[in-house]
Amino acid sequence: MTEEDLEPPARLTASLSASAARSVRCSRRPDGVLMLDTPLRFPDGDRFPLYVDQDAQGVVLSDRGHTLMHISYEHDVDRWFDGPRAPLREQIVRDYGLVEQDGAFMIRASLDRIGESALLLAQALTKIHDLTFLSRPRAVSSFYEDLTGFLEGVLGDSRVLKDHVVPGVPAAENYRVDYCISSAREVPGFLFGVPGQAKARLATISLQHFRHYQVRFGSLIVYRDMSEIPRLDVARLTDVADSAVSSLSSEADLRRKVLSLAA
Repeated sequence: MTEEDLEPPARLTASLSASAARSVRCSRRPDGVLMLDTPLRFPDGDRFPLYVDQDAQGVVLSDRGHTLMHISYEHDVDRWFDGPRAPLREQIVRDYGLVEQDGAFMIRASLDRIGESALLLAQALTKIHDLTFLSRPRAVSSFYEDLTGFLEGVLGDSRVLKDHVVPGVPAAENYRVDYCISSAREVPGFLFGVPGQAKARLATISLQHFRHYQVRFGSLIVYRDMSEIPRLDVARLTDVADSAVSSLSSEADLRRKVLSLAA
């Protein structure tokens, strides 16, 4: 194709404008709220709903919490406000000039730039949703940060000793305990976070090593997601551990067992 074959700029611009107008529809819901329906979608095919409100200062576009609600179908949204995802989400909000309020993301727009603002909001929401695709190393890091935050929130940081080397045990440096929890019974609690198969096996070996040298302790295993660990590894770890919690999302069970370990 040569330059002579191209549409004139004015005609091409008009064609693009018409196409964009057909792709974005504005409708009024039964409750009177205006909503923009765009071709932008979540990975599962659902479209981004963008809501339009007006006040004395102009127009406000908002997702009305739909993005976090969509994420909550497969993820624990509460964890998005702590750990490594929090600063990433906050950076996106700053970069795109959004306001985050009660789980909703919104952007203020003037009437003559509402189209540009809608695209910016949709792009920001896409980036926020893409935080679900953190790489495995980041997911593991998030798991330990979330677990640390939970333990310190329940017990206080003075009772939680991380990366503990058990005194009086041969080769103890090779069998570090993720979290040593002080107990009123003077029998420490050894808590291992298990994000994957390799850690499940290491925790099993560590507990067996401590028992071989007759260390007195209580133990608790916290899985990132027990369903992702091969059953044989779970069975071996279950045989040597005192108790376990299937995932961080089982907060009530985790709290009860942590308090029991520290009693």
